[in-house]
Parts: sequence; structure tokens; C-alpha cells
Amino acid sequence: MSSNNISILALIKGVYHTWKNKFMWFNLYRQTFKNYSSVIFNQTRMNFPLTATLKNNQQLTLNSIDETALFALLTNHKNMNYDKKNDMLTVSLSSKFIRSSVRLFGIIQNTDTILAFSDNDGTYENLPLKDKTIIDIGACTGDTSIYFALKGAKKIIAVEPFPNNFEILKKNITENKFDELIIPILGACGYSKKEILIDPNLNDGMRSILYEFSDGIKISTITLQDIIKDFDVSNAILKLDCEGCEYETILNSSSEILQTFTDIQIEYHNGYKNLEKKLLSVGFQVSHAVIDNMNRGHIHAKRKI
Repeated sequence: MSSNNISILALIKGVYHTWKNKFMWFNLYRQTFKNYSSVIFNQTRMNFPLTATLKNNQQLTLNSIDETALFALLTNHKNMNYDKKNDMLTVSLSSKFIRSSVRLFGIIQNTDTILAFSDNDGTYENLPLKDKTIIDIGACTGDTSIYFALKGAKKIIAVEPFPNNFEILKKNITENKFDELIIPILGACGYSKKEILIDPNLNDGMRSILYEFSDGIKISTITLQDIIKDFDVSNAILKLDCEGCEYETILNSSSEILQTFTDIQIEYHNGYKNLEKKLLSVGFQVSHAVIDNMNRGHIHAKRKI
């Protein structure tokens, strides 16, 4: 197949996944809200706060896209109970986890928490987590780190640069009694050690990103090499969901560093080709899944034996 045909096929797949994602959200809103057309209309025009009526006639005042999306996502997850006042989610867990329930704070800014504990998501379902050390880059409010702990990981190093996310991360670790299992680190993952300026007021779950701001507070970057050395990491799993830092981290890491990991799971945000090429070149088998267009999705790389 020619490169032109491959490009056309990739474009078609990207368009398909974009519209599939739009239909999924439309269908969720239709199932969740009696006045779904009004909710969609006002959300599209950013007319917040907006009034939404659930199927059980409960009325809600919703203040953001994230909050609206949260209630739509909860429709299909009967094992979850959301406390809006305290922004806390209680999840009843299946036998696949080492505990029967978990409580997590900071849901509004990190609705991915719902997907992490969804039986239908499968993002991390195929990772061999039991008795493994996990480096969680872009830990955000702790949803994935706690997911890994509940799946039997023996140690999780959770790296998060934004202070607001980091405080919720620590709160969730303590709430679920994982203080001895999950090690939280305030910092940004980068190729070299330096200090960068970030906006301390950001508390969006999408913001585990290595962007530097013109003013703000200074935080230190931490390298993958230093984490491996400081925590004596070997035969571990690397998870990257850092809204862009995946490229700097993976593309500049040596074969020796990357071979520390049996599995590498990356959420990419600007295409996967360079990441795939690098991982193949250092001895990994790579599979990937598009999320909603050609530029965003997941790569799972497994080290060849």
C-alpha cells in the first residue's frame, strides 16, 4: 500500500473517530437529561450556570462543561455515587480489585476518574500490574495511581506538577490508606533538570502538562533517569499522560532507560508516529488505539523478551 493510501486511510479513521465521539456524547446527554437539547445548546454557547433536569426529575445547576459531562458519564455507571457538595465519588468495585470500594475527591477537574474505574474503558486493563512498580507521570488527582494500587501494584511513584492537583492527589492517597504504597512527587517530568514557571491556580485535570508560563511559581523538573536511580526501579511499568511531555520524555530517553520497563502506556496528544518509531527502535512491540482523532490516543509498548 502506498504512503498516500495510508495517509488517506488514517484521515478516514480520524474523521470516523471524531464523529463517533460526538455521537457518544450526544447519546449520553440524551440518556441523562430530560432537557438535553437545552443543555447542549447552552453548553455549546458557554452559557453557564445552566439548569439541567435529570431523568428522575432532579434539577441541577451546572457550572462548567466538566460538571455537565460528569453527570452524563455517571448515567452508565450504576456502581458510582457522586457527592456534589464534597466533589467526591464513591465507587463499588468488582472482584478484579483488591478492595470492594474506593472514595476519590477532585472529580470535577478530573472526570477521567470515572473512566479509570469503568469496566468498559479498558485503558489499563491489559497492563500486568500485580506486584509491579509503576511510574505514573501526570498523576493528576491520583485516579490512575490508586487504580494501579487497587490492582495489586507493589509501589507507585506518582509525579504531578500542578499544586492544586497535587494536594488532591495526597488527599486521595490518605483517604484510601495507600500512604505506604504510593509516593507522591511534586514536579514536572522532563529530559533535563531545570526550574520552570507554572500557574499555581490551574486545577484542570487536563493540566499535567509541561508548559512554561511567563509568570507564576517555580517548580523543578525531574528526569526519568533520576526516578529510576532514586527509587531503584527495574522491570517496571511506565504510564505517561502528561498532555505533551510524552514526546520530550520518550524521544530523548536512551535505550537503556526505556528498557527499564516491561510495559509503557502513553496517552499521546499530537500524533503517535515518532513515539512508535522510537519505541520500535529500542526493542518494544507497539499497539495503539485512536481516541477521537488522528492526533490523540493511546500507545501500549511491550518490551520484547
